This record gives sequence, structure tokens and C-alpha cells, in this order.
Amino acid sequence: MALSRANLDILGQVQQIIDAYDFALSLRQIYYQLVAKQIIPNEQKHYKNLSRLCVIGRDTGILQETAFIDRLRVVDKPASWDDLSDFLEDVRGAYKKNKWNNQNSYIEIWTEKDALRGVVAPITHDYDVALFVVRGQVSRTAIYESYKRFAQKVMEGKECTLFYFGDFDPSGISIYTSIIERLKEFGEGLPIEFKRVALTAEQIREHDLPQDPAKTSDPNCNKFIKEYGDNVVELDSLPPNVLRELIRESIESKMDGQLFGQVQQVEEGERIKLDELIQEIQDRAP
Repeated sequence: MALSRANLDILGQVQQIIDAYDFALSLRQIYYQLVAKQIIPNEQKHYKNLSRLCVIGRDTGILQETAFIDRLRVVDKPASWDDLSDFLEDVRGAYKKNKWNNQNSYIEIWTEKDALRGVVAPITHDYDVALFVVRGQVSRTAIYESYKRFAQKVMEGKECTLFYFGDFDPSGISIYTSIIERLKEFGEGLPIEFKRVALTAEQIREHDLPQDPAKTSDPNCNKFIKEYGDNVVELDSLPPNVLRELIRESIESKMDGQLFGQVQQVEEGERIKLDELIQEIQDRAP
């Protein structure tokens, strides 16, 4: 299919965005960056057109398939291995030491957007921090289970912090407020520090993020408009590298780096012992 010069220019801009990251991006993340750069308008028809163009771009080899990711649609299959040796190799790679046992703090990262799990999880995994994707209003059961986690850490003498990342819209603000209120209902006086890290009005201005009119159908709309105005912004529009840095800064603000490094050293020593044990088992295997 022949592409117009304008569409080829857009695909070129898409490639520039892809080249700026060392991980795959979702179509929506690419779209918001194009909007922020004022390359395309922030309208649904242009999102659909971009989707079509990116399909054509991959069909024609202009764009690479591996540059895109769909974080919402995943295959669920139980783990299985070819043989014991194959399983032991996974054991070797899976071992991680709890890096917060000797810290004074316990933290969790909560985010509203499941589509951003792939952006956030590599950072939380690196720091051995719990990530909870709330996906809208949180069920009573999930709130109760979260309360129990925090309560246990408080009993262990930890200072607890919940860092939240969500949309700058009526629902995003309401979800965060609801989380605080409902956790406090279960644990009145439970000393949890709540920090809504993103999105904020300051971040929207700083990064010139694309905005949409607030949906008047949202029951929280009037309250939101009165406090923040009538424009809303999705967390997805924040450049992924900026979001990752905010996650990293949040974690490190509550982490003793020296203690963390000491545990990493112990982990390396234990990995060597595990390697030796695995090798012994593999040598004895028929």
C-alpha cells in the first residue's frame, strides 16, 4: 500500500520515539508523545489513524514488531520444563533475597493503570518492591489484604509508605482518596504515609502533556472541576522514562542504600552456593 508523504512523516516520528527507549511501547504511549509534540491532534480519529498506520508500518517493514507491546492481553499458562536440568536453570535465575528485611521502611507502589505494568514493574522488581495495580476502585477484599500487609510491617517496626500513580481526572483522584479512607477504616491509627506522586498539575505543565475535557458523566466531575479545572490527563501520557524515574526516586527516598548494597553482596554469595548445588545435582542426573 502506497503511503502519502504526511503518513510517512508520521511513521518517521513514531520510529524516533521508539528509538528513544530501550523497551517496547504501547500504541497509546506513542500516541500521547506524538500529541505532546503537536505532530497529531488529540482526537480519537487520529488515534485510530495512528493504529492503522502502525499496522501498515509493520507490514511494510518500516517499523519493527518487537517495538510494540500490548500489556493488557497476555497468555496464561502454567509453568513447565523440558527436564530437571531445564527447571534448575530457572531456579538459578529466580533466586532473590528479600532486600527490605533490614530496612527501617516498608513501601508499596500502587498504580491505577494495568497498561503501564510493563513500564513500572522492571523498576519495582530491581528494588524488590511490591507493585499493586488497582485497575479502578479497589475491592473490599483487596483493601483488607493490603491492610494486613501494612499492619504486619508496622508490627515489625517498619515505617510504611504507599506511593500512588494515577490519572489526573475525577476517577483517578477519587480512587486515591477512597484507598486512603478505606485503609484507615480497617486500621484506624495505622501509621501509613500516603503519597500521590503522579499525575500532578505541576507535571502536566512541566511536560506539556495533552489534555482532554473532563467527562461530565463521571459522578466526581463537578468536584474535580471546582478544584482543578475541566481538563484531564491520563498517566499514560507521561513519557515512560519520566515515570520510571519518579518510581525510582520514590523508592530511593525511603531506602538505605548502604544496607541495600550489603544485602546485594550477600545475595551474590548465596547465588554462588546455589550454582554449586545445582551443578552437583546436574552432575548426578542420569
